[in-house]
Amino acid sequence: MPITNNASYIPTMNEFLAHWTPVDAALGTDLTVPSQHGGSMTRVEFGALRVELLARNTTVIDRLNDQEIARGEIDLRKAALLDRLREFTQLVNTYWQGTGFINAVPKMPSISDGQERFLAPLRDMISLWVKLNAAPAPGGIEVPLTLADGTPQTTASAAVAALDAAYATEAAAAQTVTIARADREATKALAYAVMKNYRLAVPPRCALFPALVETLPALTPAGGHTPAPVNASAVFAPPDQAHVAYDASPDADLARYELRGNPGEHYQDDDAVVVATHAPADAREFTTGFGLNQPGAHVALKVYVVLTTGNEAGSAPLLVQRPV
Repeated sequence: MPITNNASYIPTMNEFLAHWTPVDAALGTDLTVPSQHGGSMTRVEFGALRVELLARNTTVIDRLNDQEIARGEIDLRKAALLDRLREFTQLVNTYWQGTGFINAVPKMPSISDGQERFLAPLRDMISLWVKLNAAPAPGGIEVPLTLADGTPQTTASAAVAALDAAYATEAAAAQTVTIARADREATKALAYAVMKNYRLAVPPRCALFPALVETLPALTPAGGHTPAPVNASAVFAPPDQAHVAYDASPDADLARYELRGNPGEHYQDDDAVVVATHAPADAREFTTGFGLNQPGAHVALKVYVVLTTGNEAGSAPLLVQRPV
């Protein structure tokens, strides 16, 4: 399988490892090929590199899941605070009519607003709440003011601070994603260099074994056509699964279907991994819990048609969210 994106590295490395074994046997010694920066690598070391890349892919997915968890926590806290702000402004507009406090009532933010735009009116609410509690009570209501569920100003203030902290947690999670991606990309670059040099080393070293030269694994797709993508759809299947259905590909060179995906609201070729694989005759549906390990989580998926030549095409992105 040639290299086309992040999801193709491990299958391609598998093909090189499978080819490397008979090469070592034919030569009667371990074939060593250049790697990077003056280094070299044997088949056993390349196998260890494959394990390392698998681990780094898993780390990226784990960190993306952490980021999704943090975003879900933010969404939950925003929704709860919007309800409290709405109730607070209704109380002020009702009981403090004709006072200067009315002019200080904060405007309602949108649930989709970013951190500062969302937090600013909440901080204004807390500030105004403190002032209301310190002033004489108007007729019909008592101070210190509490909401219908008994929430006082101190609890609301703590909730605003907790939302601010949740944003900090999400930012830290995003940073760990960046670091994990950088580590993974460095490992991929090393793997690519080794495979490229392996293709250069085998022809002269195996000149007496033409079958090994002829069966060298490819690093780039062979010539030929790109398949048409298939139509696919995805829905959430309780309690924690995504159900994906797809149409059949009529391509005569069809090798398999692959479900690829990554946690988050957007499909990213650079992060997506192979979630599951189907043979052409398999039932045309996937069911997976990948990326949906907590309420509110999103996962972005694509169904790929992969040909025997290595050429491929992905469906339109499929977004599934586990309900909060």
